[in-house]
Amino acid sequence: MLGFRIDRFVLASALLASSVATIAGAAANAPGPLAPTVINVSVVPAERAATILRSVYPHATIRVDRAANAIVVVAPPDVVAGMRAIVTGIDTKNPTDTTVEAVQLHSASPPDVIARIRATFPHAHFTAAPNRTIVVSAVPSDMAEIKSVVAAIDTPPLAPTPRPVYPPVAVRVVDGNTALIARAVARAVPNVRVAVSGAQVVLVGPPDDVAHAKDLVGQLDQVPAGVQYTNVYRLRYVDAGSVARLLERSFHGLDVQVDKDLNAVTAFATTSVQQRIANAVAQLDAPPPGAPGSGGPGEAGGGIAGTEVVTLKAAVPGTAGAASTSAADIAQTVQSALAGTAPDLKVTVHPNSTRLVLTGSPYSISLAKNLIAQLDVAEPLVVLDTEVLEVDENVQKQLGLKFPTAALSTTYSELTPAAQANGNASQLLSLQPLTRTPLTLGAELDFLITTNRAKILEDPRITTFSGRTASLRAGETVNILTTTGGGTGTVATTQVQSFQTGVTLDITPVVNSDDYVTVSLHPSVNTEAGVSAAGVPNIQTRDTTTTVGLHDGETIVVGGLIEDTDSRNVQKIPILGDLPLIGKLFQDVGVNHTRNELIVTVTPHIVKPGNNADFGQSTIGVPTPAPLPTLAPTATLPPVSRAPRPRRTPVVITQNTPAPELTAEPAPFPSATPIAGANAKTPQPLPSAFGATNVFTYGTAPPNNYVDPSQPPQIFFVQAQPTVIRNGQALTISAITSSNVTTLAFGASQVATQASLARIGTGQWQSTFNFSTAGLPASTGNVSMVLVATTNLGGTATLRIPFSVVGP
Repeated sequence: MLGFRIDRFVLASALLASSVATIAGAAANAPGPLAPTVINVSVVPAERAATILRSVYPHATIRVDRAANAIVVVAPPDVVAGMRAIVTGIDTKNPTDTTVEAVQLHSASPPDVIARIRATFPHAHFTAAPNRTIVVSAVPSDMAEIKSVVAAIDTPPLAPTPRPVYPPVAVRVVDGNTALIARAVARAVPNVRVAVSGAQVVLVGPPDDVAHAKDLVGQLDQVPAGVQYTNVYRLRYVDAGSVARLLERSFHGLDVQVDKDLNAVTAFATTSVQQRIANAVAQLDAPPPGAPGSGGPGEAGGGIAGTEVVTLKAAVPGTAGAASTSAADIAQTVQSALAGTAPDLKVTVHPNSTRLVLTGSPYSISLAKNLIAQLDVAEPLVVLDTEVLEVDENVQKQLGLKFPTAALSTTYSELTPAAQANGNASQLLSLQPLTRTPLTLGAELDFLITTNRAKILEDPRITTFSGRTASLRAGETVNILTTTGGGTGTVATTQVQSFQTGVTLDITPVVNSDDYVTVSLHPSVNTEAGVSAAGVPNIQTRDTTTTVGLHDGETIVVGGLIEDTDSRNVQKIPILGDLPLIGKLFQDVGVNHTRNELIVTVTPHIVKPGNNADFGQSTIGVPTPAPLPTLAPTATLPPVSRAPRPRRTPVVITQNTPAPELTAEPAPFPSATPIAGANAKTPQPLPSAFGATNVFTYGTAPPNNYVDPSQPPQIFFVQAQPTVIRNGQALTISAITSSNVTTLAFGASQVATQASLARIGTGQWQSTFNFSTAGLPASTGNVSMVLVATTNLGGTATLRIPFSVVGP
């Protein structure tokens, strides 16, 4: 202790020598009054620390707060920093001082631990405290070693090895006294615990001892020879029906009953036959490989698992090579439901198909097939008659006098300077008389009222399964080119960014009992509300989500998607436009009123077997299994007239690189009539292609010609007449293309355009024009003209049409 205190004084002296040179200057140059600073002391007394500081800094003001064991110092900041360093150096514990700590024990006894370590640490003091605690008083160096030794001694004893858990085995007593047999087995096999449950003896113990006890029960429970009794054999891995049929063939006259619910076989026979049946069942009802009891380490027996493929009838195949979601749901349900009854069963979904692969024992596969047959039920079809009505009203008023920026104007000008008398030019700064033009008043009379009313009606019909979502979309895709990069060290990349506008309707019907349909609707309207400064369209969205319930054939109406905008703009001449009564003569008032409302109606119809009723206004019938009408046996058919078949030319679709040629056979376009001409105000239906002569026909009318704007264009249907033509003769061409086609041109080649077809609808074209032989060979005969479809992105689709040019 004395040596440590001497070290403190040596440290204080060193600090004194390093800082005494700056005390006088710091005290003399301190600007203004100094604030007191508190230095806390925790280990040594504050008086002792203050004495040391006064000896080092005699010019500083140092006071002691005994209640807080702190020092209050009034000195410059650098002096206070030096004082803090000194106090930190001396305010520490003596490393040789004795410390006291309590050590908690977990398993050992405190007196035993103290007796074992006291001789090792003679300078330490140990005291046994309550709650398995030892109070140790020792120097810090010994304290660390004492804790380590106590931790090594206080080790909990090893846990005893758990006793193995053996499953109970029940043995049925047929003829003997169950209690007497149980006592006899318990005395003969002491390692087996024996209990009585009704007419059964329950055995628990090692497998070898339990087997010995079962044999002993069988010996004690002897049935008189020739006496028949009933025994039940429950099966786990094989089908009870197949085992019963095998037993009937093996034992003549055996009375065997099958319980399908329990998968058990009941046999009525004598003791010898029952023993043979038990041995046969034990060999047949073996677990499959890998299952508990399948003959693995420590197990006996074994079996062979089978595999069977089940094709579902109502599952929907997956897309893009993925597994069917409905098949996956059925597989998961079967696996979970039969986990306890058939633990060896494994159900696998075949990719991109509606087949399930069942692996397991015959009994497990039989259970799975029965459950799959109950789950594999086709969901009912629902026909959805929808109507989307969008009412757009726009009223614009522009009334009053519209004045230009300079409503009242005149022009002042200086006269041309005259020459002086001596002939010299006039002085530069001389001011000439000013003149002005007559006053001009300009105004424009606005007297305009514009009213626009538009009604857009869509009447689509779709069919979907119960629980499946059907989507309808009617609108346009706004495409813009965006460029990224292009800076230093980067490459500029241009890509097409698409924005969807229009009406989108998502419908999910769910068919419940009693023809009750729950319908979830999500209509949304996206409109272009302007373009930002960066050139990106601003899309305004209105949508709602609702779920309703209604019966088959009832109609739901969803409205309220209203956009109502009013704006008023007033331009007037100051002062004059504010005058009462006549002020409106000097005003120009513009009023805009816009109102847009969307109304959606949905009528669900449940498609039932044999129901060919007409739903709504559609003429599409529901197919039925009724046979088609046939001719009478004595009927005769007229001879077949074979008309010459026109030559077909394949379509070549190109976009950057040529695509393979299309080889689709042309088919007639249903319900079409000849067009009136290219200049007709009302588009006419497409011409008929049934049995027409002197007509070129390609392809068929598609059920839907909508494609993504980024996809290559396609030509679905083309009809041109006549095909035997002369120069200047009228030629009519009708076509159906994909919705992304912007121009459809006709000419002698892909670059020579003779005429451009007029668009009459989305992807529908028709025109009548005079055929020209310009650009064709001088000689007449068979020629091949080209129909070229082009998109905004540069994709093209080409169709060659053969013609026979005759005459001059």
